Amino acid sequence: MLPSPAGAPPKSGRVWPVRRSRPAPLPYWPFAALIIALGVLLRVRQWWFARSFWGDELYVVHNLRDRGYLDLLEPLAFSQTAPPGWLWLERLSLQLFGASEHSLRLVPLLFGLALLPLVGYFGRRLMPPPSALAALLLVAIAPFLVGYSNELKQYSADAFCVTLLVGIALLLSRRELTWRGGVVFWATSLAVLVLSTLAIPVVAALTALLVVHALARPGRDREERLRELVRFVAPAPAWIVVAVWVYVRLLGPGLSDPQLKAYWQGKSIYPAHPLSDVPATVDWIGATYRTLATVPFVVWSVWVAVPLVVVGAVLCWRRLNPLAVFILLAPLAVGLGGAALSIYPFNGRLALYAVPSWLMLAGFAVASPRARQPALGWVGWGAGAALVVAVAVPQLAMDVVVTANPARAFHQGGGANVADYRSALRHLSAELRPGDLVLATPVSWNAQAYYGPPPDGYVVPAEPAGCAGQPVSTLLAGRSRVWLFQATDWDEPQNRDLIVRLGSGGAAVTERTFRGARVVRFDLTGTAAVGDDVCLVPPPRGGGVR
Repeated sequence: MLPSPAGAPPKSGRVWPVRRSRPAPLPYWPFAALIIALGVLLRVRQWWFARSFWGDELYVVHNLRDRGYLDLLEPLAFSQTAPPGWLWLERLSLQLFGASEHSLRLVPLLFGLALLPLVGYFGRRLMPPPSALAALLLVAIAPFLVGYSNELKQYSADAFCVTLLVGIALLLSRRELTWRGGVVFWATSLAVLVLSTLAIPVVAALTALLVVHALARPGRDREERLRELVRFVAPAPAWIVVAVWVYVRLLGPGLSDPQLKAYWQGKSIYPAHPLSDVPATVDWIGATYRTLATVPFVVWSVWVAVPLVVVGAVLCWRRLNPLAVFILLAPLAVGLGGAALSIYPFNGRLALYAVPSWLMLAGFAVASPRARQPALGWVGWGAGAALVVAVAVPQLAMDVVVTANPARAFHQGGGANVADYRSALRHLSAELRPGDLVLATPVSWNAQAYYGPPPDGYVVPAEPAGCAGQPVSTLLAGRSRVWLFQATDWDEPQNRDLIVRLGSGGAAVTERTFRGARVVRFDLTGTAAVGDDVCLVPPPRGGGVR
């Protein structure tokens, strides 16, 4: 028998199996870095454009400019509310960099940017690579996560802080609760307490889920479960004390503001009937879904949203555990519960904090199911991927539009957050001549108080009984030109009525429109009485008149 060649297996009757090398796993971080870079580009592009502040942003600006750090711990003026830590960061940015659009939107931008690696990290720790990348992509391109990273409001901080809490809770749900885990959870909860209003109810919901997890863990006797629970909740009293103080002293007065309550009641955000009225409650849930699907989730069809959540929840249940599904749904449940009890207006941008967790759950839809039949596994994966694509495509389309034309931003609330007050008031300043009279509507106060020029008076149409105070005709003697600035995203019927009344008597009227604003010039003829049916009113919110 001839010897076998060197390195060759000996000849025998046994058939040696052929070893097939497994394909290399999908590299996660290189792809994640590209997705994060895309998200950064979308956000920085909007921030760099520095569109005009709109109404609510301007009210926040006035609070920041007029108050010191300690004063910001008092309830805010103009029916605004924001967590104290976020306000202090904004006040610091104003002091360091001035009161420009860039500087005052820097804090929201940084929170929006920080959300991307946060989701990338938790995705890598908790999800299969395809699911983690899908979730990261959906977060990176979500139009309202992009848009509100560039608005002087705390919504991007809410999204970051709530996602951080949810991610930590997911990590804790995979193992025994320990003293160290409890310290991390409660220390993080304390830190975000002053940065996010929504941290308080979300922490409470996550704590309840983790407590149930500790008590229901199989294979443990009662004493072991109680010891585990005590170790986890031991730091909780410190958080409870601070949370109660923050809510009662800082957040509660703002959330109970009567004007805000009336505003949200008028928009039918809360149930109009008791929850025991089942048909009315079902109608309210349907209306809430339709509103949230448009803003901020941007899901165009119930036939996309519901199957996506169901598929993602099933695969998350199998890949992690049932508790993980409830943790990811906790922010959504907190918002819906608060709205059902008429406590929190879970609507539009105020629901933004729940978007990242929902998108992480949606990302599980592209986790290949561990099916015994490979064909069934591929069918399930394909269905999940198709649903994710159906969500991503319209969002990418919105991103392309606003990246090419940042002035459009995102239409919401009648287009209020795309108002261009700045350009309108710059035009007015450039056209003014000595002796011109400048009037404004009361809702325009916040824009003119920031961008200028200051008005000579604020005007409203007279009631049938006439003016309670002084009519504007008393200011018109010797005037040949009168200017009127209007914020057109509010009270537009009244705006048009004012133009008609001031333009009566043969005055020449010239209008220049901007996004969300209008500048009107009246050239008076001097032959007819004008302004007797237009009343001067005090400056709103304590603002001054030059």
